[in-house]
Amino acid sequence: MSLATTIPAIVIPVVFGFIFLIIMIKKSFKVIKEREVMIIERLGSYHTTLHAGVHTIIPFIDRPKKFYYSYYVDSPITGGKELKEKLNQTRISTQNEVIDLPKQRIITRDNATLFLDAVLSYKIVNPKQMIYACTNLPNILSKLLQAQLRNITATLEIDQIIEEAASLNVLTGAMASEAIKWGVEIVFVKVQKVEANELAQVLSVKKTSDLKNKEVIITAKAHKQTKVIESEGKRDSMIKKAEGEAQEIISRARGAGQAKINIANAEVRSIKELARAVKLESQNIDAAKYLLTMKYISALKHLFNLPNSKVNLLNEDTANIQTLNLFGINSTVLPSSSSFLKAM
Repeated sequence: MSLATTIPAIVIPVVFGFIFLIIMIKKSFKVIKEREVMIIERLGSYHTTLHAGVHTIIPFIDRPKKFYYSYYVDSPITGGKELKEKLNQTRISTQNEVIDLPKQRIITRDNATLFLDAVLSYKIVNPKQMIYACTNLPNILSKLLQAQLRNITATLEIDQIIEEAASLNVLTGAMASEAIKWGVEIVFVKVQKVEANELAQVLSVKKTSDLKNKEVIITAKAHKQTKVIESEGKRDSMIKKAEGEAQEIISRARGAGQAKINIANAEVRSIKELARAVKLESQNIDAAKYLLTMKYISALKHLFNLPNSKVNLLNEDTANIQTLNLFGINSTVLPSSSSFLKAM
């Protein structure tokens, strides 16, 4: 046997053996990154779940469970739908994933046609349940979102969808209740854009009209509030003025009353001083009578000074006769001269 035939016979098995050893080592060790998991099957049945770290498995007996992703997204280049595919995947990401779904055509309660551009974020919380409960998870979530969008928007009017985007936040709860059975947690569902197409012009006109109506209402409310404030100001001013006048009247009355009291006290003191000066008590003169006499003299003085008054001073002896003339009696019986003289 020659050397030329011996060397290949030895080298070829060694090379194949080395390659087989490398393959065995590669299949025996699995390095899992952080926030990744791998499902291992043994002879076709679930065996274990590998988390972050280095793990060993039995080659050709243990093998990773494969899965695939495929779903459509809107292409910014072509303007149509673009297929996204991930085939023969073995590593399951537990990070938050985002799917930018294609525009969904929906019909509102008032029979208006809209296109909604939605984005979905989810996280796999149970990899084993996800990989055995469904296939092509993103496609299932896309179809579920499409069905939920149609169900919810069919109960809303076009104004509610366009002006109140928060009304679609119920999508997150509706999606979460369905996706949990696949081991998936829905983080959020958001509507990025609403397209009305041919209804855009009509909605713009309606929006302008609504804004003008709101402006009129706001102006009317402001004018009304101004009138109310002015009326309240006038009312408060009148109340304050009336309170001030009432207080002024009370103060004047109190001042006048106090002045009369002071005058009366002064007169009392003057009478006492006068009585003491003329010694009224020793002469048996009544001070009250004196005061009334003084008042009487003061009243007569006032009467004498009146412009339309006429004062006739009567003699005490002939007062009766002159008084009769004032009453229209022109004749009377005079007493005898002797008695008259005697009376004088």
